[in-house]
Amino acid sequence: MTVVNPRADFVERIRLHQFMAENHPAVKPLRELLPPSAKLIVDAAVTVDSRNQQLHMTSGDVIAYDYLVYAVGSRTRSDAIPGVAEHAVTVGSWDAACVAHQRLQALSPTAIVTVIGGGLTGIETAAELAELGTVAVRLVTSGELGTTLSARARAQLRSHFSAAGVHVIEHSSVAEIREGKVALADGTVLSSDLTVVAAAFAPPELAQDSGLDVDAAGALRVDDALVSVTSPRIIGAGDAAVLSERPLRMSCQAATPSGVHAADTILRLLAGRPPRPVRRKFVGHGISLGRHNALFQFTTLGDQPLRHAVMAGRLAAFGKEQICRITLRFGRIGPISFSWS
Repeated sequence: MTVVNPRADFVERIRLHQFMAENHPAVKPLRELLPPSAKLIVDAAVTVDSRNQQLHMTSGDVIAYDYLVYAVGSRTRSDAIPGVAEHAVTVGSWDAACVAHQRLQALSPTAIVTVIGGGLTGIETAAELAELGTVAVRLVTSGELGTTLSARARAQLRSHFSAAGVHVIEHSSVAEIREGKVALADGTVLSSDLTVVAAAFAPPELAQDSGLDVDAAGALRVDDALVSVTSPRIIGAGDAAVLSERPLRMSCQAATPSGVHAADTILRLLAGRPPRPVRRKFVGHGISLGRHNALFQFTTLGDQPLRHAVMAGRLAAFGKEQICRITLRFGRIGPISFSWS
């Protein structure tokens, strides 16, 4: 088995907002996480040649494969809002989070930080920054705060942000990000010393550039066993792949078990057996609200929020932290299984 990654470290994507706030390193040597038999190549693929089963790398090397697991994750789109690339930071990748961390450290105590995005990443980022107590924080979202949550969970989020001093602006689209300002679609212009875009996630363009079948966002199209509809030798997992029917939500909760299922699919193909379809086993949304609070929204296996099944507070924060730690160990931990096979 060969693992190809552009960094020698594994980046804990779910902790990049913590890294920005200097609350967690968010990286761990990848070699420590891989089995001894795995070969690690620190390089990045430029194209996937599915016909000849080869990867063409930035170094100029060519790597042959029998089966390829396509798990390149996602990133924040710099073209999602005019001015993102020039005047904003993101927490969608390691390099971007490093820039965000540096920019945050350089702010004065009276600075205003605007977080754009009312999804889980935006919520966690705003809460983490507010807990620092060193800057004023606002959150702007084009829709409702936490749209995937129940009304009860959203009410608890609003209450938490109110107590934490976070100014939440809902149902307000951002038209443009300027130097020191955020312009809303209704004509309102907000002062912003640092603008953090925590929305508009999309896969890298590798699959599209390689001529593989992708959706409108550039995600590799796969069947219900995670096999690419372009090539039976390519298996997709995580944010970079999309099921042709009933796509999975971009999340750590889906990425980890889909990675396990991708391995199961390859093992079954190698044994000459038909691969099994993914069986969704969602549990809920775990949302950190700083280091001492969190919110859990429990869901059905199909990812629908349960109306009254919400937990918040220090116990939820403890549970959220344990889940974040367990994700580094993958697969199965005692009675906890990440398998959706």
